[in-house]
Amino acid sequence: METRTGKSEYLFRAFAMGFGAGRLPLAPGTWGALEGLAVVYLIHRFAPVHFELLLGVLCLTLGLLAVWASDRVARSLRNPDPQQVVADEIVGQMTCFLWVPVTMTNLIAGFILFRVFDISKPFPAGRAEHLPGGLGIIADDLVAGLYAGLILKIAGVYLVNPG
Repeated sequence: METRTGKSEYLFRAFAMGFGAGRLPLAPGTWGALEGLAVVYLIHRFAPVHFELLLGVLCLTLGLLAVWASDRVARSLRNPDPQQVVADEIVGQMTCFLWVPVTMTNLIAGFILFRVFDISKPFPAGRAEHLPGGLGIIADDLVAGLYAGLILKIAGVYLVNPG
């Protein structure tokens, strides 16, 4: 019989690993980012009027939960940043769209930009990664998401509405 602690530990691990995406072969972070993209699309599709509010609340809530769950999983695996933990990519990818209109072009560009920044870790993402525990696991992806969103926002202002 599974204990209450066992069930909660399973839920934290499942969340941190993107409910299975972190166990997929070949670049689990990419699969996690695609999950984040799907969440953004679904919120936009089914709650467009409250999109910004819902996405912001979800990013904050999932971000805090991801710090905690990622820390627990990392400690249990004795690995400071396990590859199978993808909650950071999910939240980071969602963060990209906090101030960016959701269009097919932006979804594709935001995904590519996020992955480029997540992998290359431009300042201060590289430093953020060295923060302790779950905070370090999540922080670099939040920076990557903010950078990707900033580039998309600037491109939207100057390319879509020039002048």
